[in-house]
Amino acid sequence: MLFTAVAINAQNNVAEEVAWVVGDQPIWKSEIEDYYNNLIYQQTPIKGDPYCVVPEMIAVEKLYLHQADIDTVEVSDAMVMAEVDARINQFVNQFGSKEKVEEYFRRPLPEFRQQMQENMRNQSRIQEVQRNISKDLKVTPADVRKYFDTLPDDSIPYIPLQVEAEIITINPKIPQQEIDDVKARLR
Repeated sequence: MLFTAVAINAQNNVAEEVAWVVGDQPIWKSEIEDYYNNLIYQQTPIKGDPYCVVPEMIAVEKLYLHQADIDTVEVSDAMVMAEVDARINQFVNQFGSKEKVEEYFRRPLPEFRQQMQENMRNQSRIQEVQRNISKDLKVTPADVRKYFDTLPDDSIPYIPLQVEAEIITINPKIPQQEIDDVKARLR
């Protein structure tokens, strides 16, 4: 788990935070909040602390997307566009007008459409990877649970938690010694 703050100035005003990192892909706090708000909008129940469950859900999606990149899983643009148009039409019918949809999602419709296209493309790729992974499986999650419950505790491998921290600042204070060292190397 990685916690990073991007500071705007020396007063440590936080502009954004990295909550988790999957591979080399960050999961931003704003991304978690957007995902959480989307789950609330869809009335999806969340069991447990949302700041643990939601990043875990995003991390799993990023793992699937990474696997989709490795397997070069592609989806057709026509299918994505049809799904996006259907969803936007559903929102327009629900809210009454395109302006109300823009007001509710706090962004112009073209920007919202582009975001939905990316989300739909990712969801389609994730579903394809899930189908490919599980197409030949004959084991159920209950079978896996039963297997690990029968293992002695000392036979289960221990995987240590890796923690890193970074601070990214805008207009950082650079020590004079470091400036002099760089100048000396350049000369």
